[in-house]
Amino acid sequence: MNVWSYIGDKDFYMKVLRIAIPCALSQLLLSCRSIICSIMVSSIGMVTAVGNANNVVYLHDYLLWGLEAGAALFGSQFFGAGQYKNMSKTQGIFLLSSLLNAFFWIFMVFGFGDKLLLFYLNDQTILPYSWTYLKYVMVSLIFMCITTSFRSMYQAMHKTKVSFSISAFYVLVNIICNFLLIYVFKKGVAGAGMGVLLSEIICCIVTLVYTFKDKPVFLNGFKEMFSFNAGFALPFIQKVLPIAFNEMLFGFGQSLFNKAYGMLGSASMEAIYVSSEILSTALFSVWGYGEAVSIVTGTLLGEGRIEQAKEESRYHLGLSFAVGLFLWAFMVILSPAFLNLYHISDPAIYDAGYKLLSVYGFKAFLRVFTYTMFCTLKAGGDSKAYNLLDSGIMYAVGIPIAFGGVYFGMRDVVLLVLLCQIEQVVRFFLTLKRYNSYKWANNLTELVK
Repeated sequence: MNVWSYIGDKDFYMKVLRIAIPCALSQLLLSCRSIICSIMVSSIGMVTAVGNANNVVYLHDYLLWGLEAGAALFGSQFFGAGQYKNMSKTQGIFLLSSLLNAFFWIFMVFGFGDKLLLFYLNDQTILPYSWTYLKYVMVSLIFMCITTSFRSMYQAMHKTKVSFSISAFYVLVNIICNFLLIYVFKKGVAGAGMGVLLSEIICCIVTLVYTFKDKPVFLNGFKEMFSFNAGFALPFIQKVLPIAFNEMLFGFGQSLFNKAYGMLGSASMEAIYVSSEILSTALFSVWGYGEAVSIVTGTLLGEGRIEQAKEESRYHLGLSFAVGLFLWAFMVILSPAFLNLYHISDPAIYDAGYKLLSVYGFKAFLRVFTYTMFCTLKAGGDSKAYNLLDSGIMYAVGIPIAFGGVYFGMRDVVLLVLLCQIEQVVRFFLTLKRYNSYKWANNLTELVK
């Protein structure tokens, strides 16, 4: 193996950083927003209630992220090919499908919300608080879909600073709303839910006003946005639905891990929720970098520069190694400082959270590699392999280990989470094999009519 083949030149790193930094900061801000809100609700003793409600919210979010990833891969390739009207049609399909997803989960929650919440944590004392928070958040999903559709197209055309500005504005508004509603107006856990709804509405309105004044290349009016035909929509659906379906399966799988950990008791779950929020700080920045990988690689593929896309994909892997090491050290060294931000009165929960962060640091290190390769596969529409390697391995390896550990009497949540990381190791080696086959190096603009 030639190590130098994984190291790019100055122009490559400048191009990636120009796109990746706003993407990573955008996702990092969203993660920090989540942590700050968790700290707020921890001060009123509602970490577990909100965390349980978010198990349901994430089922929607993961599917939305999958649809967004699919829209981004087509959007970036159309941008690279200079097909701006097709970018508009891509946004139209994404907007319709994401709204359909939102209304489906709104129906599920308002129809069967108590059953969904009790599935993850069978605790009747927490149920009413989780439901109070959840009902406001579900309505906010409608506005989130509209905002996300515009933000994703800005990212596809390399205007990641606009995407970052949208995220930064949302985070600021959400923190202010939560603070006012929780502490000033004394709305408690309901205030946290109201804060999410109010901030999504404000952010949606501001995004629409800015976009219509800015008039980006993908904005050709609503008639153009929804003028796609079967020849355009079918290739989009064939490539995007597997990605979206994978994200939904992955999100449900993540919630199944919480179901398994929840069988160890509420104390274990509080340690999991707190440490998972801190893990998200690291992984959100990874997701931001992954978005940049998809955008850069997708644009090259759309321009027909296949060999350059292959070469630069190796540079991304080299960079991900450095990023992974940094995140691992970051989580291990700063874990006490993170945990001290939360109102954890039980020493056993604090100790479990501290140990979990060391395990999650290793998980973040491996996840950087696999997610970088996943984003490369997605950029070229290699969605079937991506599904098998991501959610397939989770259901074949990780989830059986989690429930098997509980079934055979394992009561230490730290040891159980550590054992589950076998999934990450298996996924890394199998993904590397698929990546090296270069079956992902495809120009998708040739598929649509």
